Amino acid sequence: MAKDLPINPRIVEQLARATVKNLVDGIVELITNSDDSYRRLEELHQNVSGEIEIYVEREKYGICKKLTVKDKAEGMSKKELQKAIEFGGETSGFTEGRSVRGLFGRGLKETIIALGEGYITSIKKGRRVSTRLWLDKKSKKPQYDDELLNREESIIGRDNGTEINITVTNDRIRIPDYKKFKEQVTTHYALRDINSASNRKITLVFDDLKRKQKIQVYIKFHPPTGEKILEKELTLPSFGDKVIIRIYESPTPLSYQRNNPYGLAGILIKTTGAILDNQLFKFENEPAAYYFFGEAICIGLEERLKKGETELIDQNRGGLEWRHDYCSALARIIEKELEPLILRKKKDLQKTPPREVKESTKKMLRKLCNILNELAKYELEDLPEKPVEPAPYITDLQIKPEVANIELEKPRIFSIYAPAELINSQGKQVKIHSTNSYIQPLSTSLNLERHPKYPEQIWYKYFKVVGREDGVEGEIHAILGSEKAIARVKVTSPRKKKKSTRLSPRKGGLITDIIPDELDSPPQRVYYRKEDGIIRIYIKFPSVAKFIGRGLEGVETDAGRLLLAELVGEAFCRTLAREGIEAGKFQVIPGSEFDSFVIAVNELQKKYLHKIQDIIINWRFK
Repeated sequence: MAKDLPINPRIVEQLARATVKNLVDGIVELITNSDDSYRRLEELHQNVSGEIEIYVEREKYGICKKLTVKDKAEGMSKKELQKAIEFGGETSGFTEGRSVRGLFGRGLKETIIALGEGYITSIKKGRRVSTRLWLDKKSKKPQYDDELLNREESIIGRDNGTEINITVTNDRIRIPDYKKFKEQVTTHYALRDINSASNRKITLVFDDLKRKQKIQVYIKFHPPTGEKILEKELTLPSFGDKVIIRIYESPTPLSYQRNNPYGLAGILIKTTGAILDNQLFKFENEPAAYYFFGEAICIGLEERLKKGETELIDQNRGGLEWRHDYCSALARIIEKELEPLILRKKKDLQKTPPREVKESTKKMLRKLCNILNELAKYELEDLPEKPVEPAPYITDLQIKPEVANIELEKPRIFSIYAPAELINSQGKQVKIHSTNSYIQPLSTSLNLERHPKYPEQIWYKYFKVVGREDGVEGEIHAILGSEKAIARVKVTSPRKKKKSTRLSPRKGGLITDIIPDELDSPPQRVYYRKEDGIIRIYIKFPSVAKFIGRGLEGVETDAGRLLLAELVGEAFCRTLAREGIEAGKFQVIPGSEFDSFVIAVNELQKKYLHKIQDIIINWRFK
């Protein structure tokens, strides 16, 4: 007899956090839901206001406690709201042929569960319905207030529409300052068509509680200025689907970074109702490519998705699944159109030979390269073990790292952190145990102590875990009174002690030289090219040109020294982070690759930036 497989409710939280990794991810989901609703009304030739309001509260340390998104679109009946909070339920109309973004039946629920708990209110045809949605802390089951949902009431004189109020309880969620947050909401590739549409009016209300300042602003995306240099219809080889591609050239380089959804350079991959990705493909590290932007409208892709070929898209909203044959073919035909344009631009950017760098400066740079290569070898080949430091604002019991590989028979340090409020209510004795007898904590009971860096906020203690059997997996549980923290652990084979060939793009090591680059209108301040191991300082970047000139003139001044140290440190630590992530040295949170990269860069800068400063600031130029 056939029987349904049991599904652990924890999968709901995992899916939610994979889809919504930060606050802007959640806002993207909610805004596109509102836009989908307006689109459905517009397809029925109804007049709409197109209004969508975003309200956020920012507290000290970038903590976000409240997010509200509301619209004046269709609204929902009781039955429709019940369907909307069904996990995996398709409510957008995509599969019926409407040109909207809602493909997986995911967005509203995932945003609420990933961020905290939410209160949904909707008005439709004079009837108001509402419910509350949250994740039960003990059972880890998503729950909603059925009693509240059944209190449907009549309301007169109110526009149709939906309001989502979310109380953010996930302490990992942070919100940047107003300027950066506004830029993120404005430029996120998935929102660009919505933010630039004449029939949409997006309002952001940013309430900065720390500064006691509330700012209200209209969000409007203005595409980069550029000349259309290509427009044609292509046919996808082996699949026959039509792709309309338009490419524009900007007079100045545009921002771009892999896995960063805010970059303006690149080709937007579109259907008629959504932007699914933004890519420069194999040209992502080529400065000449940053002058180009555009779109590829894939009608065939949309039809395939409607027929159920969902494997073409990353299930966690990460863009297209570029390893799929269809997507690979799409990438190749776009690259073919881009390549001659980028090669022509690269040739145009070539200038006369740069001014010679002084010999005393060259000597300092050679010494700096040697030191950087020693640090890189130390970091990537024989990484010493250090406890993971906590943030100063934790709210619950934590084990760090939360996910870890430990080498067979080699003890690894873990840390336990608890907020002071928890110590006051639960005491300071922590019990530690493992779910697998081959993964053994070397301490089973600890008394927490005040953290030296945050003595008033955090209590802590270190302990070690050793793996006795290769390949086994398990969990480490730390219990403080009624509170519990969990770390997932896997035992791996010992790393072989051998020289890493990954460190040497050339014989000189990871960093072979540091040179000035006189590229006009460079897209960034500094760039490391893996192929030749050279760090290039773009002296015509505005903030660099103020202090450092041709031939690195000006590095002898105090301001020049500090800037050079900052630029070299930035390139070095970003390079180390990429190499370390590829080598498995740094933890990568699935679905949060960009955030994981930023965390790794920040940690490396704390370790090494002062060493770079010491060399440059104390160098005696002759």
